[in-house]
Amino acid sequence: MEAPGGFSPIALVWRRQNVWSQAAVAQKRSIGRSRSLALAFGIATAVLGTLASQLMDVSQLTGRLLAVAAALTGAAVPLAAGRGDAQATQDWIRLRAVSESLKSEAYTYLAGVTPYRDAGAELRLRERLAELELDAVDLARHTTGLQPVERGLPRVRDFESYLTNRVDQQIQGYYRPQALRMHDRLVRVRRAEVGLSLLSAGLGSLAAVSAIQQVSGWIAVVATASTAVAAHAASAKFAYQELEYARTASELAALLVRWGTPETPTEGAEDDFVARCEQIISVQNDAWMVKWTTA
Repeated sequence: MEAPGGFSPIALVWRRQNVWSQAAVAQKRSIGRSRSLALAFGIATAVLGTLASQLMDVSQLTGRLLAVAAALTGAAVPLAAGRGDAQATQDWIRLRAVSESLKSEAYTYLAGVTPYRDAGAELRLRERLAELELDAVDLARHTTGLQPVERGLPRVRDFESYLTNRVDQQIQGYYRPQALRMHDRLVRVRRAEVGLSLLSAGLGSLAAVSAIQQVSGWIAVVATASTAVAAHAASAKFAYQELEYARTASELAALLVRWGTPETPTEGAEDDFVARCEQIISVQNDAWMVKWTTA
């Protein structure tokens, strides 16, 4: 049975999954850029404002220009942050959820397990695609103009290939690398926070033992930068992401170990295994939605 456009139902689901994935990636990048700009503008405002106050006695023109620049960057902070507000974040998480749900349906179908074992599998898959996209119809604007990238279907043709090309690939090729990536980002942020704290302490000591009054003004700048970096890390949730990626990888790995290599696995056992794997992945996505939309 062919879907509209000459594609089989599974090919259509795989193409639509790619479109929703592209939309989610674009939305996430937009949020990341807005947060980075807000961080940069916030720090720039503190630096420019301090420079303006200290140079005003030396050159009023320079001081005034710096004050204007500080006012402009300060005004830009909420504008930049607005593109990464709660609504934008919620849209991103829902876009990602649709993408991951379609991916889960595709792998379950290709593995040939329940609910895609019988002759009505293709019709059921088409109905599931329609259901998922209808639930997210308010997000369709994010997919406007996006074309699916031409790619082959996952190399899953049965239950055994599902173990290798879905479960093991998610563990080794996605969740564990992502956990390491988030850990590295968190380490860099922590180092930046420590460095700024040491700089603040150094400036405080210098101000206490010297007669250079301008030094004390920079202590507040460094404190502002430190707070901004910490807030940026909190909004990006590096620690939470590291924990979730590592936890999901461990749960999937434990499931593989418990499965082992039974000589004659029953259809029911295979159905349960695939459902459990997809549930673990789904729980990770659901946990993301709750964490990001309520923070």
